[in-house]
Amino acid sequence: MTTNSPGAAAFLEDLIDACVMESYFRQHMAERDLLFHDTVAPHLADYDPTADEAKQRDFLIHLHATLNAPSHPVRNRLLRLTADSPDLLAIIKQEGKA
Repeated sequence: MTTNSPGAAAFLEDLIDACVMESYFRQHMAERDLLFHDTVAPHLADYDPTADEAKQRDFLIHLHATLNAPSHPVRNRLLRLTADSPDLLAIIKQEGKA
C-alpha cells in the first residue's frame, strides 16, 4: 500500500462514518451486530498525535492493513453496513458534507 492510497483513505473514512453512526444510533447498530468502538479502540491506543508526519502515516498504513484484513471483524462489518443500514449510512455521509 502506498502512503497516498485512495483505498486506505476511503476505508478510514467509512470507519469514521461507522463510528459516528454507532455514537448516535448504538441500539440500531447493536441489533445488526455492527458495533465498532470496542473493536477499534485497542488499535488506536498506540497512536501518538505528537509524532512526526511520517510516523503518523506509518501508523495509519498499519491500522488500515490490520483492520482491512479479510478475516478482521471491522472489515466484515463495514462491508455489511451498506447492506444492513443503507438509509442511515446515507444520512451520516450527507451530514458529513455539510
